[in-house]
Amino acid sequence: MNGHPSNKEEDLVFLALCDRFLSTTSVHRTMTREELRQATGLDAEILDETLKALRGPDAHDDSYVAFEGGRVILGPVWRVKCRALPPDPALR
Repeated sequence: MNGHPSNKEEDLVFLALCDRFLSTTSVHRTMTREELRQATGLDAEILDETLKALRGPDAHDDSYVAFEGGRVILGPVWRVKCRALPPDPALR
């Protein structure tokens, strides 16, 4: 993946989590799976498969996404990529 989403679903997850991470109006920098599902438009099964794929073959790789209780947050690799994006979502 080299720090970049490799398919449409992963790109949608990245953008939704990045928008939340950079938000100045949200209380949490994380999202529940339901919030993520609504933000991406992915059905629950596809979202779960995408999150599982992002965690790597051992399902413990937090580089791209991590879990904080019942919430999903950007992992360190994607956090760096997210911070490098223009602050205005319309320019991404």
